[in-house]
Amino acid sequence: MPPAITRQQLGAWLLKANPALWDLRGFLDSGEGRLTSWAVQRNYRSDLMAPGDRALFWVSGSGRDGLFRGIWGAGHISAEAEDWVDAERGFWLDEGGRQAVRRRVQVDITFLAEPVPATDLVAHGIIDLEVQRQPFMGNPSWVSHPELERLNELLPPWPDPPTANLG
Repeated sequence: MPPAITRQQLGAWLLKANPALWDLRGFLDSGEGRLTSWAVQRNYRSDLMAPGDRALFWVSGSGRDGLFRGIWGAGHISAEAEDWVDAERGFWLDEGGRQAVRRRVQVDITFLAEPVPATDLVAHGIIDLEVQRQPFMGNPSWVSHPELERLNELLPPWPDPPTANLG
């Protein structure tokens, strides 16, 4: 069982997408460049998510169709996670996955102009992220402060947090 995390340890949340379940290619081809919500598990981690927290978007899967594993987006959490029944069809490819959504979090995540492939992370010595150690773990995953400092060396400048829900 993974160790419990605290807000003091948290550098960023990491939200994962598997292109075999969610149509990332269709989403990108539609001209979208920004995510506004994402499915998360109903657990203590999603309870810890708060507006203003940093968030990364990770693509998993086989890498077919040019959708390689790695960091594809960066931004922030814009509202606390909420229970959600009957997720809209949207870009879901897997009906069972869509129907299993019971909680979501609102986000403001912008896709990177140049996603950072998992191979670049490894080449930079970043080999111990939770998503690398436990790739099949549910959303959300997380990145510690020290891990985020190392990731920031490979990422463009962090976008400003949304202000609408930060009160």
